[in-house]
This record gives sequence, C-alpha cells and structure tokens, in this order.
Amino acid sequence: MRIRPPGSSGPAIAVLTVLTLELLRLSGPLIASAPGGTPGVVAVALLVFTAPALAWPLVRAAGDRAARASIVSVAALVAARLALQAFPGPPYALGPAATALALIALVIAVARADGGAGAAGLPTGIALDVAVRSLFSTWDVVWQPGWPAWLVTGLLCAAALALTWRAPGGTLQAGPRAWVAGPFLGLTALALGDPAFAAARSGLPLPVAAGTLIVGALFAVVVAGEAGHTAAFGRRGVLWGAGAALGVSLAAASLLDGPAVLVALGAAQLCAAVLLARALTGTGREGVGAAGLGAGLGYALTVLPCQHETPDGLPALLWPLAATAALTLAAGAGRARRAPRGMVAHEFHLAGGCALALLAPVIALVTTPSPAAKPPRGQLKLLSWNVHHGPAPAVDPEAIARVIEERDPDVVLLQAVARGLPGGGVDLAEWLTRRLGPATRIWAPAADRRTGDLILARVPLTERRAGGPPYAALSYATGTVTLDGGRPLRLTTAHREGNGPPIGALPTAWHGGRPAVIAGDLGSTAPAERLALTRAGFTRAAPRTPSPDHVWATRDLVFRGFAVLAPATASGRRPMETTVTIGGSRPGRVSGP
Repeated sequence: MRIRPPGSSGPAIAVLTVLTLELLRLSGPLIASAPGGTPGVVAVALLVFTAPALAWPLVRAAGDRAARASIVSVAALVAARLALQAFPGPPYALGPAATALALIALVIAVARADGGAGAAGLPTGIALDVAVRSLFSTWDVVWQPGWPAWLVTGLLCAAALALTWRAPGGTLQAGPRAWVAGPFLGLTALALGDPAFAAARSGLPLPVAAGTLIVGALFAVVVAGEAGHTAAFGRRGVLWGAGAALGVSLAAASLLDGPAVLVALGAAQLCAAVLLARALTGTGREGVGAAGLGAGLGYALTVLPCQHETPDGLPALLWPLAATAALTLAAGAGRARRAPRGMVAHEFHLAGGCALALLAPVIALVTTPSPAAKPPRGQLKLLSWNVHHGPAPAVDPEAIARVIEERDPDVVLLQAVARGLPGGGVDLAEWLTRRLGPATRIWAPAADRRTGDLILARVPLTERRAGGPPYAALSYATGTVTLDGGRPLRLTTAHREGNGPPIGALPTAWHGGRPAVIAGDLGSTAPAERLALTRAGFTRAAPRTPSPDHVWATRDLVFRGFAVLAPATASGRRPMETTVTIGGSRPGRVSGP
C-alpha cells in the first residue's frame, strides 16, 4: 500500500485559504463603510464578489495553462497583501481588490487540483487560520503594525508562492464545481472556523475553543480523503444524510449554549468535509469563470446578511442553511471515483499540519495572564463605553485599550462588545482581557451571542450575573464590589436596543435596596421609564445629556467628576467617566473632582 506523496495542491490550497479568510474578514468593515450609504455598500459588495469571474479571462490569457494562471494570480495576491501590510492607511480600494484577488487565486487552485487535494486543503486552511488567530487573540495581523505581524505575513506570502510553484500542473479538473469553496468559506466565517463564536457560545476560554476547532479540522481532512475516493460516500442517501446532519449541527451550534456547542461544530466540520469532497470529485468541462462567480456570490449570500447583529433563533439560520443546501446539491451532482489500486489517497501530511497547529492554542492557554485583584477603596472610578463592536472601518482594539489605560478606572463597563462578528472577526472581550489583565471579567451575551456586555475590574467582584435572552433587545452584566468599610455596591452594564424591555426592570431585579450603579447605552429612555428609575431610588449623573448613554446610581451614592470624554476612535460613541462614593454629600449630586 502506497501513500500519496506530499507533492499535491493541498498545501497551496491550505495557505491560500488562510490568506483568503483573513481578507474576507478585512473586507467586511471596509464594505460596510463604503461612501454613498446603502447604494454604495451594495455597489462595492457586487464589485468584490463578482470580480472572481475574472478567473476565466486570466486562464485564457495564460494560454489555458492552469499552472501559469495560478502562479500569476497568487503573485498578484501576494503583492496586494504585502501592500496592505506596508501602508498604515492604504487606499480604500486596495482592501476590496485584494479580497477579489484572493478569491480568484483560491478558485483557480481548487479548480486545478485533484478533488481530494481540494477537499483536504480547505479544512487544513481552517486549522492554520485558527492557529494564527489564536496567537493574536483573534486580531488579524493585516490590521496590526510591528514585526510579529510582518513575520506572519511574510511567511504566509512566501509559502503561498513556493507551494503554488511546486504544485503539480494539469488541466482545470474540478471545472465549474470549484464554486463550492464560496459557501464553504461562508460557513467557515460564520461558525466552522470562528473561535470567537465557539468561545462565546460554549462559555469556555478562547484557546480551548480554538483547539477544538483545529481538532475538528484534522478529522475533517481525514474524512475528506476517504469520502472523495470511496464509492459508499457517493450514494445519494449518504449525501442527503450528511447534508441534513450539517444543517442540524449548525442549528444546534446557533441555538444551544455550553460545551455541547463545540461538539456540534465538530460534527458540522465532518459533514461539510464529506459534502465538499463529493462535490469536487469526478470530471467535467472547464468553467473556472462560472466557478469564480459562484464562489464569490456563494460567500456573499451566506455571510453579508449576517454581517452585523442578527436576531436569535431560526431567522439567523436562514443563510447558513441555504449554503448547506447548496453544498448538498453540489455533492449529489458529483460522481464517485476510486483511487488507483494500491494507493491510499489521503492527505496525511495535511493532517500532520493540523496537529502541529494545535501548538498555537496551547501557547495561548499557558500564557493567559492571571493578575491579582487590588483591594477596593472607599470610592470607585468607573468608565462606561458603548464601543459599537470596536472601531470601524479599521479593526483596532488597541485604540480602545489605550483609552482605558490612560483613564485608569477601577471598573470598565462596556456595551456592544463584538465576539466574532463576520465583519472584522475579532473577539474584543478576549483581546481586552488579555491586553488589560483585569482581575475580574463578567460577560453577558446579547441575543445574537456575537455581541454583548462586558465588565472588566481590577477589584474583586462577587454575585456575578448576566442576562439578555429571552429579552432580545436588552442585555446586561452585573457584579457586586465590597468597598472599604464593608459596604456592598452593585454595578451593572446594560445595552438596550430599539423597542427593548423597559430599563425600569433592571433596578427591580438587581437593586435589592443596596447601593447600585446602572451604566450603559439605555436607548432613548422615555419619561415613563425615567420616572420608574427615579421612583426606584435612582438618579442620573448628567440629567441633561442628549446621548442614549447614561449613568444612573442610587441616591445614597455621590458622583464626583463626571465627564464625557472626547471620542478617541471611529466607533462614534463617547466614553463616560465618573467616580462614585457612598454618602459624604447630598445624595445623587454631581460633585467636582
């Protein structure tokens, strides 16, 4: 029995998948910030995701030589990617253009590869992408300055060129079926390869969630090799079963909470690998232009409707389930093909690469900071901020961290904190936790589980609670700190959207007659709601502010030095800062510093 030698297109496809996923995440906030409002956003999105159809004229210009076209497309991608890293503020069009080039290069690579190499290379790319993001707490290096970002970028670009050059030549074997890479990448961006989503849903540390996804990708590589060359996997009943199982697994990952989410994501990776392998088997006429167009639109239709917050439950599953149906239909159209006698067509070297990628989350786990809590004083400095998913169009959590460090609060109360939104992809809660090293962290997911509220404190907090669903438009996190003198103080950060539940329910639930603070984006509080809070014993730090951001406290607390800080980022919201003490002045009065 012989094992296929590592001289296949699988490694090149894996590295191109890493570059493509990074640029697709980059394109999210750039497209969303396109000039011209909604028409401008739609126009830029159409240009980016229909541009992969240019793979056809590129192949024709190369004289129908797939290897030459692949090398040219990868060289153009590498040039664009290095330019993005070189310019701290690159021209706006460069990001979307690089994304289109990445899709073109990946589609040509998948189209020219043997089906088994393509089906194994894509899951390997998931493992490598998760590994890279684990080392940087999910902040993509394309947004970062410094030599570590340059090192990763240089290694990926050099590997893409070298592996593409060494990949075997030949015709465009997969032909038009290479379009399935688009929906597969869409499912990867939403769930299958998103460690932030997995961590937020499961409640486990990010390195644990990332390691689980890498293990799932490892098994997906092995399953893809078996499915692509075993006739039993080509039976319609098996394929329909794999498609149904993929849909059920995605639904479970989106609707459940706890460690079961990681099990569901692992099952979804295996089912997707079976469908991907069957979709890329067989022979067919060359149609790389149609494949490029299908890949671009397949990704866009899967991800763009979920670009920002999505409603919880079944409506959020509509687009991923549509991508699942597309993969299932493509798999059913493939034909079984056996490996040559005496050869096992598994890409074991790619499985080894996935195993090696497990080192990244292990490193992230053992380097997790564990700072000691500072004893509370008689007063508490608070900073409340609706970060609106982080700065946009640039994904720059460092800008948020610098503001917090400069103001040096005891407790930070944040709202609209992103954890794996398809646009940007950063786990802001995890990144800020590692960057700032708080003694206590309390996370409360919103209805979509990809955003929520976050408390970071350098003083110990007890009686931690979190709420949100089933109140789809109101989420909150709360904890209690015991001040010097033994007086407990309840702290709550909350975010109310649209016609969410009345905020008057918050003091009823968590005040309990003790000193309390409620801060955050509470929406346009109507007079009736303000009256409810006032009757509950609360007063506002700044009664005349027109902003939906407020700080409310019980009347036995005193505000000192309340200020609305100048905006430091493009998030569009301004942080609020104040210091609270118990007693010592007329209740509820805003005092000077």
